[in-house]
Amino acid sequence: MAGTRGLGRIVALVVGLIVALLLLLADAARAGTYEVAQCGWGVGVELDPAAPRTEGAAAYLHPGYCTSPPPGAGASLEFVTGLANDGEQGVARARWVAPPGTNFAAARFTWSGALGYAVWHVAGVADDNGFRGVAVDALDTPPHLVAVPLAGPAPAFEVRLECLILGAAYGCDRSRWSRMWLSGLTLTIDDPVPPRARLGGELVAGGWHRGTVPLELGGEDPGGAGLYREGATVDGTPVFTAAVACSVATIEGEVRATRLRPCPATASQAFAVDTTAFGDGAHTLQGCAVDFSGGFGCAPVQIQVDNSAPEVDFAAAPEGQVAATVSDAFSGPASGSIAMRPTDSESWTEIQTTVERRSGGTATLRAELPRLGAGAYFFRAAATDGAGNSGSAQFRAAGSPAEVRRQVAGAGGGSGGGPEPRAGGPGTGGRGRRTHLVVSLARAGRASRPGTAGSSLTVDFGSATELRGRLTDAHGSRVPGRAVVVVARATAGIGSGPERRRVVTDRAGRLALRLPPGPSRRVQVTFRGGGGFAPARARPLALGVRAAVSLAAAPLRLRTGESVTLSGRVRPGAARIPARGKLVTIQYRERASGRWRPALVVRTGGRGRFKARYRFRYVTGAARIRLRATALPEARWPYAAGSSAAVTVEVRG
Repeated sequence: MAGTRGLGRIVALVVGLIVALLLLLADAARAGTYEVAQCGWGVGVELDPAAPRTEGAAAYLHPGYCTSPPPGAGASLEFVTGLANDGEQGVARARWVAPPGTNFAAARFTWSGALGYAVWHVAGVADDNGFRGVAVDALDTPPHLVAVPLAGPAPAFEVRLECLILGAAYGCDRSRWSRMWLSGLTLTIDDPVPPRARLGGELVAGGWHRGTVPLELGGEDPGGAGLYREGATVDGTPVFTAAVACSVATIEGEVRATRLRPCPATASQAFAVDTTAFGDGAHTLQGCAVDFSGGFGCAPVQIQVDNSAPEVDFAAAPEGQVAATVSDAFSGPASGSIAMRPTDSESWTEIQTTVERRSGGTATLRAELPRLGAGAYFFRAAATDGAGNSGSAQFRAAGSPAEVRRQVAGAGGGSGGGPEPRAGGPGTGGRGRRTHLVVSLARAGRASRPGTAGSSLTVDFGSATELRGRLTDAHGSRVPGRAVVVVARATAGIGSGPERRRVVTDRAGRLALRLPPGPSRRVQVTFRGGGGFAPARARPLALGVRAAVSLAAAPLRLRTGESVTLSGRVRPGAARIPARGKLVTIQYRERASGRWRPALVVRTGGRGRFKARYRFRYVTGAARIRLRATALPEARWPYAAGSSAAVTVEVRG
C-alpha cells in the first residue's frame, strides 16, 4: 500500500529474519519480494552471460567500471557508441535475468547521458515477445534518479544505448561519441513460490519421546531467492533458529541481496530439542524455511512427549504372592519387575514377574514369593513406561516366614519411588483407594468449570490467574479435606526458585488457588495421599504471560523524507533484562492483508528502554501508518510475545 514500502525493510541483518520467522510461523506458506543491489555501494554487476553486450559498429560496454572506474570517475556501468558512419547501428546492452520462477517487479537507478543526434538510452523489459522500453532519455541529461514499475511478465531487465532511428535518410549522427552512465541499480524481484520445509530425525519418528531428542530440519527453494533462515517451534514456542550464509549487504539501512539469487537452494540443520520444557502429552512441532524474499513454508507434525516416571505402589495380593500397581497416564506401562533382598544384603534377586495390563494406563505386577526364612526383607517393584521413564517403590517386611507372607499379601506400604527405607524402619504409607486429580487455569474473576488436565492459558502482564480443580476417587466420588501441593516454576530468567503453595479441598473435593501476577510459569499439582487414599498427580499446566511493552512516536504528522522517533519501554517485572538488551521489533500493519509485518529491530538498554528513528522515503500521496512494538520470546526471558497499543503516524508525500 502507499506509504509502507520503506517500512517493509529489515534493518538488522543478523536478527531481521528471526523476527519474520517468529511472526509468520503460524501460516502454512507465503511468498514475497526482495531487492537486489547492482553497480553501486561497492557491489559489482551480475549480467546475463548469454546476452550479447554489443551489436553493430563501435559500441562498448564497461561492466568493470562498477567497482573499478577510471581515475576521476565515479563507479558506474558505462555504455558507449563511438565514431562510425552516420546511420550505422551501434548498440551497447546490459541485461539482467531473474532467477527461474521469478519476475522483475520494479527498478530504481541513477543514469545520465551525453548523446548524439537520434541516440537514446532506454530501460525496459525483455521477454519472448521482444523488448519494450519503460524509461527513455534522448537528450543530454545530468545524473538523476529513475524509478519504474515493471508490469506483466518481466523475466529480464535490460538497459540500452542505441540509435533511435535507423536508415540512411534519417540515421543517427555518428560523428561524435555518445555515452551513458548507470549506477545505484536496485531491482525488485517477485518470488511467487515459497520454499518448502521438511522434518526428520528421531523426534519426528513415531512413538513417545523424553529428554533431549535429535531433530533434523531441511528446506529447499529451487527457484527464487534461496533459503535465508530456518527455524522450529513447539506449540508456537521457538526451539531453534539458524541463519544460512547468503550474498547480502546492509545498504542505506536496508538489507539487500548483492546477487540475483543470493542464497543457496537447499539447507539443512541438525540439533536437539529438550522436551522437558513442555508438558507431557501431544504437541505440534513445526519446522519452517524462510527465503530471502520473506516467503516461507512450514512442515507441521504431531509429537508425543512423556517425561514423567510411572507411579508404582505395592498392592494387596493373595497370600504367597506379591503385587504392585503401575500407573502412567501418557505412554503407559511397558514393562516391570519385582525383586527382593534381605536387609543385610546389597544384592537384589529378581522374582519371575507377570505384567497384567489394563485400560487407562494402568497395570499390575504380580509374582509368586519364593521360600523365605525368618528375618527382614526389602521388596522392590520397578516399572518402565513406553517412553523409557522408570519408577519404583520399595517395601519392608520382617518376622517369621508366615508374618512376612502376611505383610506382603497385605501390601504393607510402598515408597512410591522415594528413598529406600532403612533397616528396621517402618514402611511409608502408599496404600489406599486410587484418586484422580483434574486441574485447569482460568483468568481471575471469570467463572469457568475445571478444564482438561494439562491445559494452558496465556494472560496479559500483571494479570492474576486462578488454579481450579477437583480431587475424586476411582468411582468419581469427592475427596474432601485433603491437602494438595501446588508448585509453580518460572519458565526462565527468574532465580528465586519454585513457589510452593498448599491448598485443602472443600466438601465437594474442589480446590481453588489464586496465582499472583508474575512471569510465565509451569504449574504442577500433586496429592501425596494419606487417610486411606492413594497419591495422585495432575498433568502440568502451562501459564503464559505476555510481555509488557509501550510505544510512543513523535511527531505524529510528517512529510516524506522526514524521520519519526520511536521510543518505549519493556517492563521486566521480577525478571532481568538480558545482558545484551531485550529484543523488540517495531511492526507496521499491512492494509491489504491485515497482518503485522516487521519494520525495525532494536534492543533495549539495561533498564528496558529503547529509542529508534525511521525515515519515510517512498511515500507518495497521503498515508496513515499504524505501528506497534512487540517484545519477542528469547532465551532466559520468562514472557511470551507481547505487543504495545498501536500508534498512528500520518505521512504526506
